[in-house]
Amino acid sequence: MAACGAKKESVVVGYTIYEPMNYEDANGELIGFDTDLAKAVFEKLGYEVVFKLIDWDQKYTELNSGAIQCIWNGFTANSAEKDGTKRSDLVDFSYGYMLNQQCIVVKADNLASYTSEESLSGKKACVEGGSAGESYAASVIGETGSMEKYTAQNKAFLEVKSDAVDFAVMDIVLAKNVCGQGDYADLMIVEDIKLSSEVYAVGFAKGSEVTAKVNAAIKTLFENGKIAELATKYGFENVVTLTETIE
Repeated sequence: MAACGAKKESVVVGYTIYEPMNYEDANGELIGFDTDLAKAVFEKLGYEVVFKLIDWDQKYTELNSGAIQCIWNGFTANSAEKDGTKRSDLVDFSYGYMLNQQCIVVKADNLASYTSEESLSGKKACVEGGSAGESYAASVIGETGSMEKYTAQNKAFLEVKSDAVDFAVMDIVLAKNVCGQGDYADLMIVEDIKLSSEVYAVGFAKGSEVTAKVNAAIKTLFENGKIAELATKYGFENVVTLTETIE
């Protein structure tokens, strides 16, 4: 954190374009559930918020270098990196505020070929680098499979649609917002393959004094109805929930 003259102390929030969590509207303004929630939390705490677009694969480098003060972008707390390191060993997490899960996205014409995790073996997957989806894909494609990694999950839809890959692994809150609509009307979520539940939380550098402050603000915003208001705005009424202990 750095004060600047008489201005409020600022906090830099790291994010990627991930609709409907953080994205730009028709006027180029950054909006989304996480964007609005971050603004509400830090306004309550008296901080000026600065949003910085990052490469998700470099999130820990950005955080530990001080380039950003937190990662707030649909960040799965109860997960591990591809080397098996728990994310909770790398950052301090806030309280969880939303439930999520990974899902498999394929072309509708190919849906019948995907009935179990075993059917993913040997296939070509598409994921966001450094995501929970990358860890999952690596565990199921096997030695004969392959994987393409991108800096944003949105790229995966085009790759599946164009047959450049067989399937994509991504957050279901994003997939439900895109699959079956507009240019991606021919994409579907594989309902037969259920992945484990996840908890979204905010990641801070180890030992950050801001974590406890954000926890208190998140709890207050649940209690006063602000988070429910944002959930209605972005269609998350059934998945927002306060999780004080993340395992």
